[in-house]
Amino acid sequence: MKYIIKNIKSFIKTEKLIFILILICVIASSFIINFSYGLYQNYHVIKEEQESDLGTFEITFNNDLNGNYAAKDILKNTLLSFSDSLNDSINMYLVKPYTDEIPDGYGPIFIRFCISNGNIAPCEIFKENIEKNGAFISGTYFSEEQEKNGENVALAFNGTPETMMNENGTISFQGKEYEIIGVQRIHTLIVPFESLNSDTPIDDLIIGFTKHMTRSQYNEIKEKISGAFGEIAVIPELDIPESENYYLYNTIIIISILIAILSAINFAILYKYILSKRTKILSVFRMCGCTKFRALGMFLSECMIITVPVFALTSLCYDKFVLPVLARHFEYIESAYSMKLYLIIFAIYVLSSLIVLGIMIYFSFLRKTIRESWGGV
Repeated sequence: MKYIIKNIKSFIKTEKLIFILILICVIASSFIINFSYGLYQNYHVIKEEQESDLGTFEITFNNDLNGNYAAKDILKNTLLSFSDSLNDSINMYLVKPYTDEIPDGYGPIFIRFCISNGNIAPCEIFKENIEKNGAFISGTYFSEEQEKNGENVALAFNGTPETMMNENGTISFQGKEYEIIGVQRIHTLIVPFESLNSDTPIDDLIIGFTKHMTRSQYNEIKEKISGAFGEIAVIPELDIPESENYYLYNTIIIISILIAILSAINFAILYKYILSKRTKILSVFRMCGCTKFRALGMFLSECMIITVPVFALTSLCYDKFVLPVLARHFEYIESAYSMKLYLIIFAIYVLSSLIVLGIMIYFSFLRKTIRESWGGV
């Protein structure tokens, strides 16, 4: 170890320019490896947010009414489990409940609602549309309280089937009496989603987005719906290219190893110049009994003593000072890093450097005989 430290001191004293170039090489390598990984992860997240061309997304349920079907309450709980950011991006849920109470010729029932602050809420965009298009004839739309509490109120059709009308002017539906608070000309009957019986089968779910659906939104919907309903939920594939599904540490290996090898090659070229001036001393060591592998270990230790602290210190400076600045321009870059990730990048750099330097030292100097090394001085 004393000889290694002595060599490093002599190296710094006699070859200041080469030593500075080596430091620059290590610092640049540390910065480039860390930045390249963060930049890739930032791009990866952005690509996860890539938009489809879909403003609405339909999921159908292959219900077996004898047992396995998408019940209203299970669907409600599933939709409420969506993240706040997802529900904030959805301006309408439309469901088609199964019912045999509507006479032939009147068409199915469609119910629209939203989710706001963790509660079922009226679908404002639907309310605005039927008012603008002249489809709302009279009365009022559901209030927030009526929608949230699932009160038995209804928007009747202008021509509601007589079989559903009661003498007192209410509508019979699902064994309950609904008070008519408005009349419209779109559907046979419109009621608050929460007023449906908890076990009402749902045949279809259509989700309307404020903007086009993204890949990450699709993934969350698919995961939650599939987890709740399994094979009875028919979820179409999203028609945008799949993001590369690389796992975190595969990404580190792909990026870091290539850059680390290039860095190690640059370092090896500089260090080869230093060793070329020590061939005579190396020959003397070998004549005095120093084995090739001992000499190899000595030179590699010398390289590691120089590079390891510099690489680690540069990574620390990158994390504390450079990364916060980069985060202003790359939205997702900070979330890509952790202590474990830095340690893996560091290990990859050290291992790559040891391999490249070891190959260079052995084939350039240690493979030669003592006579060849002495004559090459």
